[in-house]
Amino acid sequence: MSGEPNFSRLQFDLPETSDRKTLEWIREEFGRRHFRVDIEPDAEAPLRLNGTSRFLSDFSLYRGKCSPLRSRTLVDTSEGGDFIVTVALAGEVSLHAGDDNLVLQPGQALIGRDNAASFLRTGRDAEFMTISVRRHLIEPLVPNFSELTQAPHAGDAQAIRLLIGYLRMLETEEAIDDPEMRHVVTTHVQDLAALTLGTTRDAQAFAEQRGGRAGRLATVKADILSNLKNPELSVASVAARQGLTPRYIHMLFETEGVTFSEYVVAMRLTRAHRMLTDPRLADRMIHAIALDAGFSDLSYFNRTFRRRFGVTPSEVRAVALRRE
Repeated sequence: MSGEPNFSRLQFDLPETSDRKTLEWIREEFGRRHFRVDIEPDAEAPLRLNGTSRFLSDFSLYRGKCSPLRSRTLVDTSEGGDFIVTVALAGEVSLHAGDDNLVLQPGQALIGRDNAASFLRTGRDAEFMTISVRRHLIEPLVPNFSELTQAPHAGDAQAIRLLIGYLRMLETEEAIDDPEMRHVVTTHVQDLAALTLGTTRDAQAFAEQRGGRAGRLATVKADILSNLKNPELSVASVAARQGLTPRYIHMLFETEGVTFSEYVVAMRLTRAHRMLTDPRLADRMIHAIALDAGFSDLSYFNRTFRRRFGVTPSEVRAVALRRE
């Protein structure tokens, strides 16, 4: 493997604390060093942080929760500033830049450069996602990027939804070890991030072709994964929930060389295999696991499972139990 970051999880859980030394360590290591912000906890509440950071060479993703705090961007004029999108997922998140203020509702975003002067405030039980993309990837797509600030900007709602959907799909991956796949993922994130702000006409068409479809496919896949247990899951039901046509969904999957049905079966088999190898579910009957994975026909489940994995569900469970 190369020395490049592979998107593996860097998780942290900092318990509530008011200890002065601990707070200073958090402000230095977590805030200034990693995120170029100065964290100021609420004077009336202990500081609490927990979340996950993930990195590739040209973009980073952070998702977490925190107690009420204020973070001030550390302005560094020696660098051009990377492109940053902060999405509110829950609770209250607001941005203050100069005379501008914006309180975000869940699903709304703040967009700008990460070296522009601003203050981010969070309320109780705030949860947010922040993605940073290298300037050299975004600048060709966004007009007047050098004039962009971290001023409140709600962005394009549909593009934000597509970006969130794609990032949530990426969060299911343990790591991305293949260099070519890392490049593909970075390209999709680059395009979707640029679309949140708006691009030049030519760049928008190019970005929508590369990233827009990837984002829509990601949201479709997320819909499928959240409804796998339902044996009535169909392309028509997904299309209705996503506001798309069944034909368009079929076309999205054609870009990956699979059909909608093949993807659904593959994900159901993957879920069943994961459950069969989970020691905590050792007492659950195999037919119950098949139902939980969305298979209503046990004989069909057994046939497709053996075709996919080369062994029966019972054999997979037996091997897993011997390893314990």
